[in-house]
Amino acid sequence: MNKLKRTLALVATLALATTAFVGCGDDSSSSAPANNSSKTESKVDDSSTGDSSKTEGKAENKVPNTGSTLSILCWTGDDIKAMKDCFLANNSDVKDADITWVQCGTKGGDAAENYTQYFAGDEDVDLYIAEADWIMTFINDDAVSAPLSNLGLTDDDFKTNYDYIKQIGTDSKGVLKGTSWQSTPGGFAYRADLAKEYLGASTPTEMQEKVKDWDTFMESAKTISEKTEGKMNMTATIGGLWQVFSYNRAQAWVDKDNKLAIDDSCTKFMNMVKEMRDKNYVSGEDQWGDSWFALGANGDTFGYFVCSWCFGDDTSTFGKMQGGKDNENFGKWGFVKGPQEYAWGGSWLCLSPKADNGELAEKFVKFFCSNEETMKKYAEFKGEFVNSYNVMKSIVDAKTNKCALLADGQDQFATMIDVAAGINLDGKITPYDATIKNDYIDAVNGYVKGDTASVDDALKAFKTKVASDLPEQLTWE
Repeated sequence: MNKLKRTLALVATLALATTAFVGCGDDSSSSAPANNSSKTESKVDDSSTGDSSKTEGKAENKVPNTGSTLSILCWTGDDIKAMKDCFLANNSDVKDADITWVQCGTKGGDAAENYTQYFAGDEDVDLYIAEADWIMTFINDDAVSAPLSNLGLTDDDFKTNYDYIKQIGTDSKGVLKGTSWQSTPGGFAYRADLAKEYLGASTPTEMQEKVKDWDTFMESAKTISEKTEGKMNMTATIGGLWQVFSYNRAQAWVDKDNKLAIDDSCTKFMNMVKEMRDKNYVSGEDQWGDSWFALGANGDTFGYFVCSWCFGDDTSTFGKMQGGKDNENFGKWGFVKGPQEYAWGGSWLCLSPKADNGELAEKFVKFFCSNEETMKKYAEFKGEFVNSYNVMKSIVDAKTNKCALLADGQDQFATMIDVAAGINLDGKITPYDATIKNDYIDAVNGYVKGDTASVDDALKAFKTKVASDLPEQLTWE
């Protein structure tokens, strides 16, 4: 992880020496906040993030067509394989197209390091997939990223996409360089049978009232703890809580003076998590280990914070949390928004300056990220929550999605569509977020475990670590 932090910090410094934080200044004041516009009928913002990204009508595809293969850089072939199958099955004119992917590592963090090495060589790459935590380090470097307008794509092509997806894919000069086929809204998954027994909540609507904000969430955690004699956690991990908080800061991690911004939310989160851990409202397990999944399978936790890509069959992340289809607790779960709207992770398609298969790249991006008809086909093909309010609204309205992982076949999309519309990251994204957030959660865990004696000490440790990781990138007094 330290190697990743150093790599991201170095890439960000080289890429942003003259342009850093332009997108985090006052540009957003020229239009209504994205969160407000997302509450309209379309749930999207038709205005661009910056003037230089504002393009209307049909633009020219400037990418050459000298290559024979559409090469896509990624860290897992799971998504790309499904996308390739769906794309070729629904495009008879390119059914024999050569689409291949190059897998760089097995995790998003590994990919960030390996991408840098890959781009330094002469290997072919048309498109590449970037992760939310480190996409800024790449899209702010013109040597490894090109505007999507080079494919002939304009704002009109992405007008029904979620605002926060466009915000993350826009560089510091306001140029759209990344878009996504998915939105990854999250929520709180809980034991529906136990909600009725312990909290008197018989429906998801009633359960949402029990977790509608953090104070109410803590009250429900207390009730469950008392009724189980302290044996059951309200939620599985600190990491899950952090996913929610990290999307709901009031400001960016770096302020207009290029200084680390430590606000009240940093203190609030540390205090809340410490109390929850001390009272066993949250377990001490780390995410992704066998013991994390076992908490749900064994009935030791009341809930998990999960997102769209956690859902699937019994072998999916959420399916494993339930112990698989043969577990007695399988299918006894419900899903609600929880205390705050948030997303978890996500993947962005970015254009490489080396791209040499322009027509196919344009067609591929449009199929998954722009054309509502084909986006719906993929949503139904893979069970994906795609990056279009209109598409997901049509699926929810049809009432055809019955989730086998949830009690009574509850439609998780019906909850997620409202969550996604409420996410706003306008002015809150910096190229150093991955490093800073990792350092912060390390400080939180250190405080919870007793490595630091107080919140003040934990915050000092956090600031010291960021200063060590980003000594030249940020301004330090």
